[in-house]
Amino acid sequence: MAKPIPNPNVSLPDTLSIEEALRTIPGVRNVRIVRSLAYDLDEIHVLASPRRSPKKIVRDIETLLMVEYDYRIDYRRISLVQVDDSLAAERLTLGRVEAIHQPDGIFIEVELLNGQQSYAARMPVGNDAALAAARATIQALNSLFTGTTPLRLSGTLLSTIGNREIVTAYVTFQDGVIEHLLGSTFVRGSVPEAAARAVLAATNRRMASWIAERQPSLRRTAARA
Repeated sequence: MAKPIPNPNVSLPDTLSIEEALRTIPGVRNVRIVRSLAYDLDEIHVLASPRRSPKKIVRDIETLLMVEYDYRIDYRRISLVQVDDSLAAERLTLGRVEAIHQPDGIFIEVELLNGQQSYAARMPVGNDAALAAARATIQALNSLFTGTTPLRLSGTLLSTIGNREIVTAYVTFQDGVIEHLLGSTFVRGSVPEAAARAVLAATNRRMASWIAERQPSLRRTAARA
């Protein structure tokens, strides 16, 4: 690891603020910063689109840190991973939520779309169609991961604020460290449809990063011309 460049008298904001600023750079999907001291950045890990040159993205990161925070960083402290757009699942959308009547009961089937690909799953309705829709959405999302089912549904809640009904989904992602996520959406059609959308609201911002971490064919770079 490269030695840090001295940055005397530089006052950096909190980590989340810096990460948010770096996400505005074209081609950057997600950022994680490691820092041991409040005034220094030890490592910057970047998930990026392959549509831009990694060297340009690294240079943009250097420039943003210099212009916004008067902070100089050695490019070797920036680790960049590029993921094929077809694998990234940047924004899954809800295709349909449908009640399926079978001889053994009623099921809720949810279909998710990512470009030309679709992922479907169904769950028995039981006593709660919204909960079944949320569980089916989780099952469909888990089908994007190979050999593991890291997403879990902790629960859903139907509430009213003012005169509007809202569904909230509480989801966890378990892979060593547990991530806790919440997603909410207004009920515009059916409550089961809103439950499926609430799960997507909780997970969509992180799906690309989760999938990228499990792809063996990722391209990494910390070099430039």
